[in-house]
Amino acid sequence: MKKIGLFLICCLMCAGPASAQQVNITGVVTDANDGSPLIGVTVLVEGTTTATTTDYKGAYAINAKKGDVLAFTYVGKTRETVKIFAQKVVNVKMVDDTNTLDDVVVIGYGTMKKRDVTGSVSQVKGDNLIKGNPSLSVNSALQGKMAGVQVRQNDGAPGGGISIHVRGANSFSTDTQPLYVIDGLPYGGGSKAPDTGLSGTGSSSNPLANINPNDIESIEVLKDASSTAIYGSRGANGVVIITTKQGRNGKDNITFSSNFSFSKVAKKIDVLDPVTYARYINEQTLNSNPDGQLPYRGEWYYSFDTNNNIITSSGKYSPAPEDFLRPGVYTDEYGNTDTVGSTDWQDAIFQTGFTQEYNVSIDGGNEKGGYLLSFNYTDQTGIIVGSGYKRYAVRSNLWRKMRDWLEVGLNTNYTNSVTNFVNSSTSGGDGVIYSALVFPPTYDATINTQEDNELNWLAANPYVYVREAFDEYRANNVYLSSYVEATLYKGLKLRENIGFSYSGNDRNMYYNRLTRQGYKPTNGTGGQGTSWSQGFTSETLLSYHKEFNDAHTIDAVAGITFEESHWKYNNMSAYDFPSDLTLMWDMSAGMKTYPLSSGRGKSRMQSNLARLNYSYKGKYMATVSYRADGSSVFVEGNKYAHFFSGALAWRLSDESWIKSLNVFDDLKLRLSYGQTGNQGIGTYATLPAMSVSSYPLGGTLTPGFAEQTWKGPINKDLKWETTDQFNAGLDISLAKGKVNFVIDYYYKRTNDLLQKVSIETNSGYTQMAVNSGHVTNEGLEISGTFHPFARQDFGWQIDANISFNRNKIGGLTGDQYGSNFINNVSNVFIQRNGCPIGTIVGFVEDGFYDNIAEVRADPQYANVSQADAEAMIGEIKYRDYTGDGAITDADKRVIGDTNPDFTYGLTNTLRYKNFTLSFFFQGTYGNDIVNANTIANNTSSSMTGIQNITREQYDTRWTAENAANARWPKPIEAGYKREWKFSNRYIEDGSYLRLKNISLGYTFFPKWKGIKSINVYASAQNLFTVTGYSWYDPDVNAYGSDVTRQGVDLYSYPSSRVYSFGLKLTF
Repeated sequence: MKKIGLFLICCLMCAGPASAQQVNITGVVTDANDGSPLIGVTVLVEGTTTATTTDYKGAYAINAKKGDVLAFTYVGKTRETVKIFAQKVVNVKMVDDTNTLDDVVVIGYGTMKKRDVTGSVSQVKGDNLIKGNPSLSVNSALQGKMAGVQVRQNDGAPGGGISIHVRGANSFSTDTQPLYVIDGLPYGGGSKAPDTGLSGTGSSSNPLANINPNDIESIEVLKDASSTAIYGSRGANGVVIITTKQGRNGKDNITFSSNFSFSKVAKKIDVLDPVTYARYINEQTLNSNPDGQLPYRGEWYYSFDTNNNIITSSGKYSPAPEDFLRPGVYTDEYGNTDTVGSTDWQDAIFQTGFTQEYNVSIDGGNEKGGYLLSFNYTDQTGIIVGSGYKRYAVRSNLWRKMRDWLEVGLNTNYTNSVTNFVNSSTSGGDGVIYSALVFPPTYDATINTQEDNELNWLAANPYVYVREAFDEYRANNVYLSSYVEATLYKGLKLRENIGFSYSGNDRNMYYNRLTRQGYKPTNGTGGQGTSWSQGFTSETLLSYHKEFNDAHTIDAVAGITFEESHWKYNNMSAYDFPSDLTLMWDMSAGMKTYPLSSGRGKSRMQSNLARLNYSYKGKYMATVSYRADGSSVFVEGNKYAHFFSGALAWRLSDESWIKSLNVFDDLKLRLSYGQTGNQGIGTYATLPAMSVSSYPLGGTLTPGFAEQTWKGPINKDLKWETTDQFNAGLDISLAKGKVNFVIDYYYKRTNDLLQKVSIETNSGYTQMAVNSGHVTNEGLEISGTFHPFARQDFGWQIDANISFNRNKIGGLTGDQYGSNFINNVSNVFIQRNGCPIGTIVGFVEDGFYDNIAEVRADPQYANVSQADAEAMIGEIKYRDYTGDGAITDADKRVIGDTNPDFTYGLTNTLRYKNFTLSFFFQGTYGNDIVNANTIANNTSSSMTGIQNITREQYDTRWTAENAANARWPKPIEAGYKREWKFSNRYIEDGSYLRLKNISLGYTFFPKWKGIKSINVYASAQNLFTVTGYSWYDPDVNAYGSDVTRQGVDLYSYPSSRVYSFGLKLTF
């Protein structure tokens, strides 16, 4: 018993000190400015998962032991740490954090502190990207957020396409979109909607919608060559680096957020109402044939038999314009009835859109590893009936320290999306927007256009079209990135990155017998298109970090990369289906088929890279980099290209003569120069290829092969485009970090443009791929972050940016033109030495012929008949610059430029206690828009025929009384040979200022068990736009990434005004 008793006493004596190690630490966290308590401060025992938050009194309690370090973090405050010795009460005062110089930014193949960056890099945090702004795609959320990054929406459709230019367009013949890098590996962005073999919808998809913005930790945009040259040929158009969230140190976290939005079309086009429209049609008749019968005359009319007797049962009523004020059933003396009705066709296709979005993320971690799982569901109904977008997304980010020297990680993203298109844009008469604007308002929505030849020629019935046409696009995307990183020696690391991506796409279209495309005798038409692409990336990187003598810092990286991509597509289409019941799901039912199409290909790239960063006491910094890219798309001898860059930075604020001024917190001068490239040609553009072709043999056509002539003869001297760029930048911080500027000037020149030029046809070809011409971009970017107030109860932050860019073409042997963009209109976008990409040429109008004397004074009409001369009164005059008495192409002049003089963005964020108010303005100035909606070619602007016109066209039409104020010619009946030319009337100022977003949020810190915080918010997007543009929206780009036709508005899907509310719960 004595032995047992002694043993227990020894155990208690040992246990006492052990249990004494755990101490309950309490305290209060206050604001250093006014001593008020801080609510929701995170208190963490470093190196453990033990954490808590302060309550409404700023108080906290946490268990820790001697030697532990408590870390205190709070948004807008400097992180504080306290080491535990014997104290049991730890009170902390937190000071404002307005200095972001120690923020870590992601650069190519590495990271560094913002203070040490030598190149031009812009950053936006993921939380700031989506705060109060429920954007469904990463690239659309960037609009107006960064200097030098111009984001344009192609249209307002759900899941619609987005185009991005970083510091202008480098080329007019190759892709000008930036490279996207996600978690360290290049991302191809999935695939776009495949072709089905039928005419396109005019709508485009957005591959970056595959990435859930709620998963984003940060986005960095590398803009100058010293930053992008490490990506070689992939970095010529800038690099957008997206880093996704990982597990946080501390307790496991669960976050749930949801958002609900209602959307309405932001603006309707004011077209003629039924009464005014009927008067307009009658006026056409009077102008063309004063003795003609009015189409809207307010009387019954009948058919007659062979003996010229009235058939009393055949009565039809031709309403007078005023009858549309009294719609309903009209009855004649014989008992015949006819209905006078009308339709607002825009109301017939527009609806209130609704979006619901749900996000759940689970994360956690410690010093040994971390994890994050996120789930997203989005369902968006568009503002046009039949349009919509749905997305399911799953992401996991896992990392683990297997040993002190070995770390592994795996990031996985899967997205399934469904997009329902409506035919809205570049396909002319079949587009639903076009139909809704030109369709006569004097018809009921149930009118069968097939039974009316004139209506059938004009457009599809928009009400029927949006409810009967079927166009669905399904996409499945998988993106994997993994790494293994081993520390070989202190500061020396070897890392292997492996990436894989797969995109499978399926598109199905069907137009039944009620739609224009499917009328008899077509009897329904359908198509299916499928495509897939996959990519593999391997990167082997060796990095070294060394600090010595408390003055020198060296960071170096060298690596070898390999990329391989495969792709395949096929489509089939048919018509003359026995029934519409099976749509396009049974293509074998189509009695007649269109030509089939399919293709398969692959490409490879191998690269070697190296970069060295040197810093002396953080005052003098230098960066040099090199990359060699080898591509399978070029011929032997030109497969490899070499790219160099260098940068210097000088922290002037560390010099004594600057310190003595006592003005600057930070002042850094940056200079850089470098080269990047572009391999933007087809995968097999430099290889001869054969295609199936029949040839005569023995008097019959025999199947065989012939060389493809459409791509021209093979140019063995074809080489890479190269871009040289110089950048000078200045980083300024004043007033203890409350005033911050980043200013950059740049000049870049892209040489040896890859393009196709016309050649002599006696060669057997019509064009050939060559290196010809150059493009320069010169610009200035200014960004500012300001903190006018930073207090516990009230804070105000302003983020502003403005960008200027001047683009110029040179080195061409003569004028070239971009692609045609509507029907027979051609040679509009010119590529001319000394002019920017986006220059528009056309004829210049010179008023109207107001009387017969003005007509006769024109040499063109001096000798025409009196009737022909009188018909020209009220018609457009064009300026004869050559003075030869004729209007020819020689009279064309530059009439527009789609490039803005500058773009800008301004965000104000105000915080009062737990309330947050944010509003964001964004816009452009000086850019022109080609309003192709009013081009006279089977459209309303011809001022002829039965198509409706806008109120502005009607009010400013030429009449004898309104000749001085006329902007449009007189209305005349269809069939009149009116000559229209592409002129300055179609060019409008596209400048605008938009309240892009305004949001109000409130954060609760409830005492409920398990819930850390609740944030609720309400927001509105596109509340108002100040612009002189006459159509739906000045933020439009119908041809997407085709830089040769930028700034065109062609019956594009309108933007919407969105009202949202949502909540975010953190457990």
